Amino acid sequence: MKMLVRATAAAALAILLVSPALADRRITGAEAQKALAGKAFHMQCIDGTLGRGFFNSNGIVTVAYKRPSWGATTAETVDRAAVRAHGDQICVAWKEFDGGGNSCYPVAMRSPTLFRLGVDGRWCDIKATH
Repeated sequence: MKMLVRATAAAALAILLVSPALADRRITGAEAQKALAGKAFHMQCIDGTLGRGFFNSNGIVTVAYKRPSWGATTAETVDRAAVRAHGDQICVAWKEFDGGGNSCYPVAMRSPTLFRLGVDGRWCDIKATH
């Protein structure tokens, strides 16, 4: 019985030690800005907002998006914003998206082309397409 308890404890410990390696990797705002510069992307947010856009090499992002509550006949809204790195976050000065104004988001790299901007309960996934 003691061997079973020890084996179970060892297995649980091994899972706990391996889990962080499988988690999203937090990156700095500068790393995110560099990884996304010059890339087109698709966007999907926790609230159901879908969009597409482009991060240019000069620190400007353009996005066309649609909220799930808008209905099928409502056209996409287009927004353009300045992007800058700020420590472990990427900051975006939106005109309309996310309520407008300057918003900063922590960034997690989920894969080499997939990034999560934001935190639990308020995030968008950005999938670079080229």
